[in-house]
Amino acid sequence: MIFFTKIYRIAWAVLIILIIFLDRNNLYWVVGTIILLLLLSGIAVLRFLDSRNEWREIIKEKSLDKDIP
Repeated sequence: MIFFTKIYRIAWAVLIILIIFLDRNNLYWVVGTIILLLLLSGIAVLRFLDSRNEWREIIKEKSLDKDIP
C-alpha cells in the first residue's frame, strides 16, 4: 500500500506540472492530461469512500455515535 501511495502522490505532481507547462496545440498531450486527471480523480473518490466506510466501522465498534447529541 505504501508503494501505491507514493506512485499516487507522484502522479498528482506530474499532473500539476503537465497542466502548468502543457502545450495546448498538441492533441496527444491534452488528451493524456485529461485522462490522467480523470483517473486520479476517480481513485481519489474511491479512496475517500473507503476511508469513510472504515471510519463508520470504527465509530460503531467504539459506540461513539451515542455521545453525539
